[in-house]
Amino acid sequence: MSRGRQLLPAFTVVYLSILMFAGGYACGQREKDEPSKHQSQSGLEQLTRQAAQKTTGNSRVSDPVGSRFSSAKNITATTATARDIDSLIRPVLVKQFGDARLVSAKGPEAPKLDGEVIEDRLLYAVKTVLTEAQGEALHDAFSAAHFVASPRLGRKPTHSRGNVYMSLMRSTSLRGYSFVIIVDTGKQQVEIESYKLGSKYDRM
Repeated sequence: MSRGRQLLPAFTVVYLSILMFAGGYACGQREKDEPSKHQSQSGLEQLTRQAAQKTTGNSRVSDPVGSRFSSAKNITATTATARDIDSLIRPVLVKQFGDARLVSAKGPEAPKLDGEVIEDRLLYAVKTVLTEAQGEALHDAFSAAHFVASPRLGRKPTHSRGNVYMSLMRSTSLRGYSFVIIVDTGKQQVEIESYKLGSKYDRM
C-alpha cells in the first residue's frame, strides 16, 4: 500500500504535465493561426482596393469628357474657306454637344477617280460620347440651323458600321458649300468634308 501511495502522486504529476503540454500546444497553434487570419484579411482588403481602383479607372476611360475631348488640342483654321466652314459648323456642334474643338483642318485633296474633289476636311472632337442616336439628333440640329439636305447621300442620315453619314448644303456671304458630315462613333469625332461645287451628285 505504501508503494501504491508513492506511485499515485508520480502518475498524477505525469498526467498533469501531459495536460499542460497539450494546452500550451493548442494555445501556440491558435497564436500561429491568428497572423494567418490577419494576412488573409489584409489580402482581401488589398484585392477590394484593387477592384475599386480598376472600376474607377474604367469609369474614367468611358467618361465622355475625360478621353478624346479633354486631350484634344483646339486649333485655328488658317484658310478663308476653312474659317468660313468653321463659323457654320462649330456653333451647331457646341449647341448640340456642349462644346467642340477643331483638331484638324486640311485641303484641298487630289481628285477622286470619279472626279470628285474635297476642298476642305475638318475634324472636331465634341464634349459627349458620340452614338448613332447622337448622329440622328445632329442631323436634326443642322436642319434647324437652316442647312438643307443634299441629294448626294439622300435626305435622311445613313448608317454604316456604327457611323452616321449625312449630306447637307449651306451658303454664306463668301460662297456656297456641299458637305458630307460623318459622325464617327469609333474615333469619337465629327468629320466635315466640303466638296467642290458643281458635282453631278448634288444635282441628282
